[in-house]
Amino acid sequence: MTETASGPRRTEHEEPAPADHLQRLRESAAGPRSLLLMAALPPLMMLREVLRYPQMHFYDYWWVLLDITNPDGSLRPEALLGFRNEHPFVLPSLLFWLSARFGGGSNHPLGLLVLAFGVGCVLLVWAMLPADLGRWQRAGLVVATSALVFNPHGIHNFVRSMSGASWVLAMLLVLSALLAMQRGRPVPAVLLGLLASISYGTSFAVWPALSVLAWMRGERRRRVAAPMVIGVVVVAAWLVLRGPQGGGGASPTDDPAQAMLAGLSMIGMVWTGTEPALALVAGVAGLAVLALHLPGCLRPQARAASAAWWGLAVYAIGCAVMISGSRAAFGESAGLQSRYNSMSAALWIAVLVIAVTWPRWPGARAVAVFTTALATVALGAPMAQAVRDDAPNQRMLAVAARVGATDAFADRFPAPEQLLPRMRALGHYPFSAEFTLGCGDGTEIGSRQNTSRWRTPSVGSYREPRPAGWDVLLNVETDQIRGGARMLKGWAISGIERARCVAVLDRTGEVVGGGVVDIPRADAEGQTVGTEIGLGYRAVAPAGTGPLRIAFAFPDGWWVRPLTEHPQAVS
Repeated sequence: MTETASGPRRTEHEEPAPADHLQRLRESAAGPRSLLLMAALPPLMMLREVLRYPQMHFYDYWWVLLDITNPDGSLRPEALLGFRNEHPFVLPSLLFWLSARFGGGSNHPLGLLVLAFGVGCVLLVWAMLPADLGRWQRAGLVVATSALVFNPHGIHNFVRSMSGASWVLAMLLVLSALLAMQRGRPVPAVLLGLLASISYGTSFAVWPALSVLAWMRGERRRRVAAPMVIGVVVVAAWLVLRGPQGGGGASPTDDPAQAMLAGLSMIGMVWTGTEPALALVAGVAGLAVLALHLPGCLRPQARAASAAWWGLAVYAIGCAVMISGSRAAFGESAGLQSRYNSMSAALWIAVLVIAVTWPRWPGARAVAVFTTALATVALGAPMAQAVRDDAPNQRMLAVAARVGATDAFADRFPAPEQLLPRMRALGHYPFSAEFTLGCGDGTEIGSRQNTSRWRTPSVGSYREPRPAGWDVLLNVETDQIRGGARMLKGWAISGIERARCVAVLDRTGEVVGGGVVDIPRADAEGQTVGTEIGLGYRAVAPAGTGPLRIAFAFPDGWWVRPLTEHPQAVS
């Protein structure tokens, strides 16, 4: 280092100081672009979840399919204008029909479409960001938005696509309406608001959001009033047209404290795993941050630019108010439902953009963005796992529907005598080529297998000792008749290997049932040291099909054992 009149000067062989590297990174375009690429990670992670989840649709889908189809599976167009649990459900009903008619009735294509809706939400937020934001700030906000939209808290909306077809679609349309109004295009904004309003009832909150946005932009009074007037007309039409509705559960609570708990915990749900109290505190904190930033955003230099984000916040708060009034009676965890993630995400996206663009605490901006992205994703793990744990039930339902033995699944599959003919007529999953028991060797429902080379354990309770202390054990601990379904449960092991698939065969070798394997059974795994996890299985077959056998495919081949001819009858 040498001295000059202006201070120290670096020699040509001297390495730049760390501060110089940091300054170059801040000024380069490569850094923000690399950060922006991280926004692709949350949707890719959710894509994996969608493709791993069962292809059988979830509960509400079946009620809608019953409503919008004739017994031969054809569409009832007038039924698209109906309501579901008092919600206008036109666009989701149409998507359900298209899924049934052209998507083979599989959960996966509709789930991929919902995933695309989520990507659209992120892109719309990106397009709405203030033009004077720095590149690093813009990239960080896009990454945080992606993390919130595709948060594990909201896994329900994607892997159970019937839910996201309403909730995520509604958010996409609301964001589109806000973007149109932000750019001074009220007519497209109103049209998009109307589309949102026929997607789900919570989208009624878009109308005050559009009015707030127009007011903060300094629009003429009629442009400010028009969305509210249209909203009043929409809600009035809904009240008249919906007629008497079932509602789907307990009546709304008359306890204001319970309603506040539901609404505020919905706003803050992304900041907890399963604790309503923590979610409530987070919801209050989010509203407090907004309140602290409001005076600065009402100044002339920030008012118009911040208008869209205050509109988004009003939308999220309006959703919370509606949910608190209608769902609070369902208990203290009513606001923590996975399907509400899109509305919680909307609130926190607005909070982050406002706090970063018009900050009261400039030094905390980067910390706020990345803390939100990292913490909310990690805290969503319990919710995501709870949804994953339910996947075997959906796989079982698919097998039960395929063999016509759904009596044990009334809580998942309503009115099977009406649904099954429609599904067969449509070629709807599981009556499509995509359905499989997962055996990989042609062992499928209706096939006839030559079982002469399949082995049967011969010692004790169908247990076969093997070298090195390894055993084959085909355990049937539950064998029950429930209506027209024969339900089987137990665990199976060959050596240290779990079963790869399970099938139920009649005396002729025809496959008449099947089920799911790889179910965790800590009790069984504790007895078999060194084995793989996931030894449990569940299977279903039609009752009254005569003597049956249950068979398991292992890496070393098939093992089979007979079932009792006198299973337990359960009323």
